[in-house]
Amino acid sequence: MSDIYGEIEREWVAHYRRMPCETPSRAEFSDLCAAQETETRGQTSDGIQPWLGIFEFGIEWLTYIHIALDPENSVNQQRPCHRVTWALVGAAVSFGFSVRTLCLSGFDTPARALLRSYVDALLLCLAVLHDEALAQAYMDAKDDAQVKTFWHTIASPKNLHKRIIQIEKTAGFDQETITAMTEYRRAEYEILSQSAHLSYVVSCLTSVAPVLGDPDYFRGAIFGLATENSVRTIHYAAATTWYFSRLGYNLILGRDSSKCLLTFDKESDLQRRIVVGREVISSITIGHWEERLREILMRSVKGKHGGGRV
Repeated sequence: MSDIYGEIEREWVAHYRRMPCETPSRAEFSDLCAAQETETRGQTSDGIQPWLGIFEFGIEWLTYIHIALDPENSVNQQRPCHRVTWALVGAAVSFGFSVRTLCLSGFDTPARALLRSYVDALLLCLAVLHDEALAQAYMDAKDDAQVKTFWHTIASPKNLHKRIIQIEKTAGFDQETITAMTEYRRAEYEILSQSAHLSYVVSCLTSVAPVLGDPDYFRGAIFGLATENSVRTIHYAAATTWYFSRLGYNLILGRDSSKCLLTFDKESDLQRRIVVGREVISSITIGHWEERLREILMRSVKGKHGGGRV
């Protein structure tokens, strides 16, 4: 095993001796980081519920889909749509676990930066499920220039949202619902974008953040903090998973092999998990979403009286 930590310590001591100055201990820094993570996880594991649990179940459900789409478990794997869906759902699972870990450890802004990729993966996957040519274009983008062109043109935020709106229209959503969901996605996307490309305000809120359970009180957060911001982060992650489950499911699993990637087999435990999991996600998400809306309304009223404590 590499003794890099010992090497760093020896260099630290050697440079201080050359100054010459008394060498300060670095042990308190490691102790501080460890103590902060323990404290934060003790608060977030309960404090960002129920959305943490809902999101975790959503990741579990996506995992079942990824495994079911594996070439060893399916027969249509040569279709570009099948291969791309397998890849994007698998990537979403990985990013989802990363978002979960960062929120639990109190690193909300980094979690939001990764949440942007999680959302992009699932929205692109939805678009791919409705357009085989898009799947092929995604697969064909192999070198740096091609990938950049794909994301800046074909799958730019503007064009991707246009595709999602068209999917909603095809699904029979009324215009009021489409408008509301589009505005919701765009508002969240702006927050995620400023977390990936840091604005000054977001930089400040990464260093000092509102405390979980007491959003008027701000504390230093560079070592992690159980923050009120993570409730919104985890909620949007869970909501995006729910959205994907409603609009993507019928094109992934069904009885007509010409219209879906997997033909339902009632003897398959994996496919039964996908069917039941989707219904669980729907009922649990909708039930708690109404409660979340009430919380937001109450906080917006409270916020009008202003002020924050540091």
